[in-house]
Amino acid sequence: MRIADISPRPADMERTAGGVNVWGAIGVYVATTLAASVLFLAVQPLSGIDPAVLSLVQFAPAIGALVTWLVFRKTVTAVLPAAVSGRRVAGNVAAIVAVCVGYWLLLMGAAVVSGTATVGPAAIGSVPFVVFLVVQLVGAGGEEIGWRGLMQPMLEARMARFGAVAVTGAVWALWHVQAFTAGPVVAGCFFVATMAFAMVLGYLGTGSFGQRVLVASIGHWLINIAGYLLAGDATTDRPQIVFVAVAAVLVAVATMTVRAVETRR
Repeated sequence: MRIADISPRPADMERTAGGVNVWGAIGVYVATTLAASVLFLAVQPLSGIDPAVLSLVQFAPAIGALVTWLVFRKTVTAVLPAAVSGRRVAGNVAAIVAVCVGYWLLLMGAAVVSGTATVGPAAIGSVPFVVFLVVQLVGAGGEEIGWRGLMQPMLEARMARFGAVAVTGAVWALWHVQAFTAGPVVAGCFFVATMAFAMVLGYLGTGSFGQRVLVASIGHWLINIAGYLLAGDATTDRPQIVFVAVAAVLVAVATMTVRAVETRR
């Protein structure tokens, strides 16, 4: 599989983005995403939707992306990357699926070795597991419209790809505020895991806005499902969160190693 180069965007694209307010657009994206998150968190209990099935806050990044596009349409249009071939997208999808299967196998292996019980494909309340799968894909797409679809490409107009992936991953991790209230071990493992996932999603998603969102959404969805099969809605419990962090780092290292080999060919 071929993964995008770690180098900065080409010089001609840098010049194109030079006259536009990328940092202002990123600031508006982050601010509106946070504001929408607060609103969705307030609405969730009133909606009657079980957050274990679908957390409405997952759509906050999509709202942030929409507002950013409406306010900074020229900026966004100037910095979003061009499309890649359909063959490249298919390769990226195959790669992200392979990585996520490897991640799931690592989680299951850790559970077996440690004697930790797994949840498996169980229903969530009255919601069948199959319906849960579909709903989770929609939620993952809501997040990826903002993180890998908009924020990372805008950052790539101002820094190397690695930096853009890392900054996006850090903001994405910190956005999950609830994970940082469960003690230092859980918070540390969650941050490490999210940064590792950001590397996988950020490097295996290339091309246009839609192409990046497609690949990242599939990856995000499969990561969430793997975590659910391990621990249900309690992935931040111990030792499960430790399994998640270690497995995430391993698949991220494997992804980056393959990227390095591919770029040397």
